[in-house]
Amino acid sequence: MPAYTCADYRAEMILAGLMKQLQNKDLSEVRRNEIMNDIKKLKEKMGLD
Repeated sequence: MPAYTCADYRAEMILAGLMKQLQNKDLSEVRRNEIMNDIKKLKEKMGLD
């Protein structure tokens, strides 16, 4: 198992922040789609999808 790095931690915190942004009920549909796309890309990079 590879070592847990600062980059791994940073990616997790970015993902958590993006997920929290999705909870905002005032988001426009365009921004919501952008955030969901960012989450998908980040999860793929992290090997979660």
